[in-house]
Amino acid sequence: MDFYGDFEKNIQLVKDAFDRDDTFTVKRIVNRHNPALKIAVAVVNCMVSNDVVDRDVIAPLAESPLSEDIDAAEREGIFSHSSELKKDADAALISIASGDCAVFVGNSDKVIIIDTKGIPSRGTDAPESEISVTGPAEGFNENIMTNLSLVKRRIMNPRLKNEFMTSGRQSNSKFCVCYIDGIARPELVKRLKERLKSIDTDYIGDINYIAEMIRDDKSSFIKTYGKTSRPDVFAAKLMEGRVGIILNGSPVAVTLPYLFIENFQTPDDYYLNCYYANVGRLLRLVGFYVSLLLPAAYIAVILHHRALLPPEWLYSISASQTGVPVSSVVEIVLLFAAFEILRETGARMPSSIGLALNVVGAIILGQSAVDAKLVSAPMVIVVAFSGVMGLMVYELKGAVFYVRAALIFLGAGAGLYGVLVGFTAFLLLLYNMSSLGVPLMYVSSPFWKQGRSDTFLRAPIYKMNYRQEKFTDNLKRQGRV
Repeated sequence: MDFYGDFEKNIQLVKDAFDRDDTFTVKRIVNRHNPALKIAVAVVNCMVSNDVVDRDVIAPLAESPLSEDIDAAEREGIFSHSSELKKDADAALISIASGDCAVFVGNSDKVIIIDTKGIPSRGTDAPESEISVTGPAEGFNENIMTNLSLVKRRIMNPRLKNEFMTSGRQSNSKFCVCYIDGIARPELVKRLKERLKSIDTDYIGDINYIAEMIRDDKSSFIKTYGKTSRPDVFAAKLMEGRVGIILNGSPVAVTLPYLFIENFQTPDDYYLNCYYANVGRLLRLVGFYVSLLLPAAYIAVILHHRALLPPEWLYSISASQTGVPVSSVVEIVLLFAAFEILRETGARMPSSIGLALNVVGAIILGQSAVDAKLVSAPMVIVVAFSGVMGLMVYELKGAVFYVRAALIFLGAGAGLYGVLVGFTAFLLLLYNMSSLGVPLMYVSSPFWKQGRSDTFLRAPIYKMNYRQEKFTDNLKRQGRV
């Protein structure tokens, strides 16, 4: 609906919309040069900067020569560059609720909307979930404009596009689609916008709400979208041709398309010498697959293929299992359940208590369980080793949990043949998944020309000359050094 051509009706319209909201106020202003002119300012107190409202809105409206011409009042009576005229009452109400100031002048059917947001926000300290030893020590916070400024500070180019959108019928959450014109494929940008526009929900509380609604495989337990709290990582993804989403109120940004190999990449991979950084990446790759296969292979061997073990190992394992009251399958399931309980509890505890919890779990529970013959020592070693290595790739902890459990039961039922079949099915699942239409495993093969410089290993910076062709037509990143 549009505003009326009547001052009092317009004031009553916004008062009715914010009925029973004590943070909303309407202040009537008397203009010194034209006392008969009706002027009012409507704000939500907790969302605006009072200094900005007083200095840039109320003071000039009271002191400047004004008439009922609202266009002239917007030009001459507002000391702010962020002002616009709105006729749509619904859009104006959303702006007021989000921290803008609305100015009513005379019997105009329009209002002046001024950006006066003053929402407190925390600093841009480095995120604890993505710590970098040598890289920049700053991260996103909950203010969308602050986050965009951190990105623009790294990409000072007018080709960096930032398109605002809103979602959530009740929350009217504001977010921004970021991409670099001339690098990101237009069809990827269009596809993402179409998915964002199709979101139909009352509330968007976090960027994960959006990510789960727009992903290709909504029912999959494998993540198909990138998440980062670091502006340097976000900017680097945009430079590769990806499209990003920053949500107001969330310190985490999403990037698409997402490739499976990104789970094993960290910011320090690019801030350290490639020969040293590649050691860490290989460890993460090996750790992921070991955490999946080691428990299942151990169960398969001790239940179905004992002849594969050296005699010394077989005697040691058999002796350790003597007196254990449960089967090996139940034993490993109980140990992994205890590990997950300790991990989840430690993640929710304050850091000072978490250290004590680790001591209790590792020494008291683990050692006592072995001494009491409730579990065997080799099984504790396998579970602990697999669990710790699975945490090396924290973003895949969900996939590790489900796939590892499935492989354990396949190994218990069909031996190594079952483990092989299950792992093959997992790989086939990965190769059939996509992210924004791009195959999830696209760069997992080093045999494509554009995929060789940054897959299982990272090439030296001077050899990383090309972008991925699935993301962009602008393949040349840099000249040969």
